[in-house]
Amino acid sequence: MAEPSANLLRGAPIAAAIRASVSDALKQHGVVPHLVNVIVGGDETSLSYLGAIDKLAGKLGLLSSRHVLPADADEDAIVAAVEGLGADPGVHGLMIQFPLPRGVDARRVARAVPPLKDVDGLTIESLGACFSGETRHTAPATAAAVIELLLSEPACDPAGKEVCVIGRSLVVGRPVAAMLASSAQGGNATVSMCHRGTADTPAHARRADILVVAAGVKHLVQRDWVKPGAVVVDVGTHAEPTDTGWTVSGDVHPDVAEVAGWLTPVPGGVGPVTNAVLMRHVAAAALPDVFEPAW
Repeated sequence: MAEPSANLLRGAPIAAAIRASVSDALKQHGVVPHLVNVIVGGDETSLSYLGAIDKLAGKLGLLSSRHVLPADADEDAIVAAVEGLGADPGVHGLMIQFPLPRGVDARRVARAVPPLKDVDGLTIESLGACFSGETRHTAPATAAAVIELLLSEPACDPAGKEVCVIGRSLVVGRPVAAMLASSAQGGNATVSMCHRGTADTPAHARRADILVVAAGVKHLVQRDWVKPGAVVVDVGTHAEPTDTGWTVSGDVHPDVAEVAGWLTPVPGGVGPVTNAVLMRHVAAAALPDVFEPAW
């Protein structure tokens, strides 16, 4: 087996810089932005994630709270709760934890979030701005984190590069592809998108200077899918229990490190930047004249 050669594109220093800018701005202006997460019932994974968000928010000077609905709440009750929180001037950012109960129309629930409080890029207005190249603080946070990572390292700058995005979800794949192609959002790349209907995904991947993998399939991308020297951004997160705790892996097989030029680690790559970007979005919702849109 060859020795890993890829440089690691770590999220920690980027996330730290974003967190510092948020903390400093909030101290300077004496504002405590309030993020509310709407959760219906709640499984262990969701609660663990929200615990991490609450902790990070507290460190930076934000308030993160939860609006918990019973697991059997119907669609009307969920929409009413979201509308009520959206109308509350004390709530600056509003997020909905998915999945929602079976039979609930997630699109209707999303429409109840006011666009200016949509800190995770959930609404049609936020996605429309993202796809049209308009810069604002409501882009999907994970997609925005991918852009932050690429722009942090000159060798990974997407301008003029061939980019392949694997995955077409509305939270990562499609928005990040639009942002990478846009001249207004730091991209200027030539982008292809692969999904379940793509006839030969490995062939597309092998042509890419930059490969963004957000398929939700553990170790989908193999060593021979990657162009030597390419930049590989692994958005996937797959947590599995072990005898000593948990192990976390991504959508990219570890052997890819033998051929890639740059690779985001899992954990420690996209995740920390996503959470920091989310905090910046909430702060920007409370202080819209202080934070300039980054992409």
